[in-house]
Amino acid sequence: MSVDQSTETGSDSIPRIDFDHHSPEYRANWRTLSDDHLARCPVARSDAYGGFWVVSDHAAVSQVMRDDATFSSGRNTEDPSDPKQGIVIPPNPIRQIPLELDPPEYNPYRRVLSPYFSPTSARDSLPFAEQAADALLDRVCASGRIDLVLDYGNPLPALATMKLIGLPLDDWQTYAGPMHRVAASPPSDPDYQHNLQIMGQLGGAIAAEVPRLRTEPGDGLLSGLAKATIDGEPMPVEDVVTTALLVIQGGLHTTTALFAHTMLWLADHPEHREMLLADPSLWEHATEEFLRVFPPAMGFARTVTRDVVVGGQQMRAGDRVMMSFAAANRDPAVFPDPDEVRLDRSPNRHTSFGLGIHRCIGLNHARGWFPAMVRRVYERMPDITIDRDATKQNESVGVINGFVSMPATFTPSEPLGAAMPD
Repeated sequence: MSVDQSTETGSDSIPRIDFDHHSPEYRANWRTLSDDHLARCPVARSDAYGGFWVVSDHAAVSQVMRDDATFSSGRNTEDPSDPKQGIVIPPNPIRQIPLELDPPEYNPYRRVLSPYFSPTSARDSLPFAEQAADALLDRVCASGRIDLVLDYGNPLPALATMKLIGLPLDDWQTYAGPMHRVAASPPSDPDYQHNLQIMGQLGGAIAAEVPRLRTEPGDGLLSGLAKATIDGEPMPVEDVVTTALLVIQGGLHTTTALFAHTMLWLADHPEHREMLLADPSLWEHATEEFLRVFPPAMGFARTVTRDVVVGGQQMRAGDRVMMSFAAANRDPAVFPDPDEVRLDRSPNRHTSFGLGIHRCIGLNHARGWFPAMVRRVYERMPDITIDRDATKQNESVGVINGFVSMPATFTPSEPLGAAMPD
């Protein structure tokens, strides 16, 4: 993915990069490529997927994310010629509500969701996550073998998310399977569209529940969405479904990806692992640093609504823009020695949760679930050893930088007798 200079008719010379965030090269070398972009072309053009700007430095990413009037998250699913194609490149066939809405349309959706993602809600959800962690570890502890992704990293956030939404816990694999496969594969994968179709079928199952949920009592997020009103009218069933699917996707992928990357890093840095186990108060800053170094979501897109200059480059209305959280988190102008993992780094203005009004609404839950997941593994399996040769990363890290599997071994132990919470 080289960088060169080329001239467009009627414009100054602009930097161009051979950049495809779904490619195997980016998956294997995203840090090196991010550093190269930061050093040589923090705002540059790629010709992939119809062409888009790649914004890499922290200042430019912040400018784009905080200016919703100039950089739209919107998506026009009815008119393919409309340049507004949402928050991912290439666009996902399923509109992502409310992430693909702009103010003021966005605001009432955020208000409906906020109570379920407050600090209080996150604290209340933690006992469930901790009990689920022990129940999952009980299933494998006597064998001395675990897949940190398949046996633990995938199911725990999925179960906690299903609990939050109010869907049957036994259905977690039904929802998680196709969503993980979509996140792990590039859009060119032969099964990509098939998995999207399965997600659509899951949406149909949720839609069938909405009429009942509008009248029956319930305290889960899906019940709240079904009863919510937007501008005085019941939230459209389609929006209830797409919002619920978006929450499921966010809960499934991001914490799992962060957990897996962190477990690999701690395997190589046992002294830091011991520090974190000995002093839980270190986790507050350590969690933010792991988020900076291992951003679960590599970046999101916007559409330019009016001519604007970003990082010295002229963007035009209708241009598509990719904000690279992965690169912005490595900007040496903001993070001294960005390659160094500093568990006490503060301040830590990483972009992994996004910025502005679209900042990740699930951040309070992630900050609680993630350290609990890591701590419990090491408390119960202190000598765990990851099989790196058998560890398999996602084929594409275009959106989610995660893993398919991560086998490990440890000294067997007796189950605690923890029941799966309900």
